[in-house]
Amino acid sequence: LPPPQLFDILPALHELLSRIDHAPTAATLADPGEESEIAYTGSQPLDPKDLPSAVLPIKAQIRKGLRELETLPDMDRSVEEQREEIAELETKIRRQEEVLRAME
Repeated sequence: LPPPQLFDILPALHELLSRIDHAPTAATLADPGEESEIAYTGSQPLDPKDLPSAVLPIKAQIRKGLRELETLPDMDRSVEEQREEIAELETKIRRQEEVLRAME
């Protein structure tokens, strides 16, 4: 199985988005006493024009995760196919339990 960390993209995405260097708007300039709720994690601010290249590692991680998911067994089966198999297995279990009770 792939490691769970492979699918945990939210921290990296949050860190990347928090680095975007937002230019001050008229609303933020009008009320300088109000502090921003966004705190940088100590990383360098990211110019919005650099975002496409900065997001490449996250996109690569997502692609790798998708490739790993495709290798898992039964990923090509539909939910309906899986439900049918579950129903068949439950029927088989009931029959086996009946046989065991009859043997007692």
